[in-house]
Amino acid sequence: VKDMLQRAEKILGYDLLDLCLNGPEEKLEQTQYCQPAMYVAGLAALELLKQDQPEVAKNRRAVAGLSLGEYTALTVAGVFDFETGLKVVKLRGEAMQEASQATPQMMLSVAGLGQETLERLCKESLSGPDDICQVANFLFPNGFSCAGSRSAVERLNEKATATKGCLQSKPLKTSGAFHTKYMSPARDRLMQVLREVEGSLRPPKCDVYMNLTGMKIAAGTPPAEIINQLGDQLTSCVLWEPCMKAMIADGITEFYECGPMKQLKAMMKRINPDAWKNTINIHV
Repeated sequence: VKDMLQRAEKILGYDLLDLCLNGPEEKLEQTQYCQPAMYVAGLAALELLKQDQPEVAKNRRAVAGLSLGEYTALTVAGVFDFETGLKVVKLRGEAMQEASQATPQMMLSVAGLGQETLERLCKESLSGPDDICQVANFLFPNGFSCAGSRSAVERLNEKATATKGCLQSKPLKTSGAFHTKYMSPARDRLMQVLREVEGSLRPPKCDVYMNLTGMKIAAGTPPAEIINQLGDQLTSCVLWEPCMKAMIADGITEFYECGPMKQLKAMMKRINPDAWKNTINIHV
């Protein structure tokens, strides 16, 4: 892990561990800093798992990662090496930060409302044909994040809060409307860097369940197919709940969440309580 952090500092140009431990928090909330931090933290947690339970790490059947976590998962699967993955993540974070500053944007966490109801409220919150307000993440049953223009998402927040059944409607601290069309400029820059590194990418050594489709790409899939999905992921809804349900349907019974916060484990409790009992968080 120490070696990983030293290599990260050379690529990023700053001390990542110092930023994570000492902040400032406002800086870490910016996606250009948050993304490299999450990428490295996930891989550091994997090193901890390798040390404590080497057989578990060695015998993994499949991987998945939420949004940025998909890059960590693909690195674990052998598609990216550490440095290449971090370079792509650095560019992705910078491009998304830039795209998020082009117009006032916002994200909102909503729980308790069904998909149809929430999508209707999103449409009702639009101010015109060019406005954006949509579901950006399917996280767990009746648990979503929505994103779009600040004005539309603020209206959505009011509408959702006033709707029967709503358990939570909470603005997120993220810097932009991720997984919407607002990220199109970032997608173009991301695709450019992915094409540049394509020659160094390798087919995955295990199955990877992808955000874009909620389905797996099999071990051995050509990297070109993966690149296209990574590009589209930036401007499309993340299907995390379908990913987890697909893994469970395919007979996967043990889950290891590599990284801080235990958010994925908490969501698994809503998705499948039995799988949640066999979900272990590797905290760093």
